Amino acid sequence: MDAAGEAAPFHNDRGERYYTLNLPDILPIGDYETSLTVATTEQYAASIVDKYHIAADPGSAPHRAVDEIIPLLKEWAKQYLLGITLSGAYAKNTAITLTSHADVLITLSPVPDKEMRDVYWNLFEFLTQQNLKPDTRNVSIHLPTHGLWVDLVPAYRDHGIYGNILFNKKTGATVHTDVAKHIHLIANSGRQQEISAIKIWRERNRLDFPSLYLELAVLRALESEPFGQLAENVLSVFRYLSRHVEKAMISDPANSKNIVSSDVSDDGKQAIAAAARGALYDENWKKIIW
Repeated sequence: MDAAGEAAPFHNDRGERYYTLNLPDILPIGDYETSLTVATTEQYAASIVDKYHIAADPGSAPHRAVDEIIPLLKEWAKQYLLGITLSGAYAKNTAITLTSHADVLITLSPVPDKEMRDVYWNLFEFLTQQNLKPDTRNVSIHLPTHGLWVDLVPAYRDHGIYGNILFNKKTGATVHTDVAKHIHLIANSGRQQEISAIKIWRERNRLDFPSLYLELAVLRALESEPFGQLAENVLSVFRYLSRHVEKAMISDPANSKNIVSSDVSDDGKQAIAAAARGALYDENWKKIIW
C-alpha cells in the first residue's frame, strides 16, 4: 500500500497498470469442495431413504391392504385367534418399498396336535387354495396383494418368559422370542434411517441378510457413533460389516439362545463383507444406494 493507503500498482510488459490486493484468508478450495461434498452426500443419502420409506399411517396403501386380508386370516385361524397386529419393519418405522410393505403378526392359542411348523405350512396351504400365490420366507409368508407385499407371521402365544413362538423355515426350528421387544428396541433406537439405508443397499446387492440380523448389526456398528449424520454412519456400518460380520456372533435381544447371525451361511456372510468393502471403495454414492 502507498502512503495514501491505496494498493501499490505494478505494470505488465505492455505497460498496463494493475494493483495487488491484500485479500483476507479464505477456506482453501480443496477444503471447500470437501465440505460441499459432505453436505451433498448427506442430502443424497437422506433423499434415497425418504424415496423408499413407508410411513406407518392408518390411511396408507399398506395399511389398507392389511385391513383387506384380516377377514381371510380370521377365517383361517377360527377360534384359536388371539390377535392380529402390525409388526416387523412397518411397526419399527424401517419398512421400504423394495421389500415387504407391511408385516402382520397373527397370534394364536395352541392348536391341538399341531406344532408351530404345522401351523406355518397350514397357513401357506390355505392361502394357496385361495389362489393368492404366497411365497415363504424365514419366519413369514410373503403375500402379494394389490401390487404390494405383506408378510404374515403366524405365532403361538408363549406363556413362559418369552412372548411368541415362531417357526423358522430356514433352520426348521421352533423359535421362542418376543416380537414386541424387537419393535420397541428398533423403534426407539434413533437409527431407523441408517437401518433403512442398509436395507436398500441389501436389496440392491441381493444379499441374504435377514432383517432382524441386519438391524442388530447396525445397532452394534453404531454403538459409539453420533446421531444425525446419516451418510457417515452408513459408512461406519460398512466398515463394521467388512471387518466383523464373518466372525461376530449376534444374538436375539429377547432370547440369547437364539443366535440370529447363524441364520446366514459362511458364504452369505462373505458376500455381505465383500459388498460392504465394495461400497467403501466406491466414491460414487449413486452406486452405493439408489
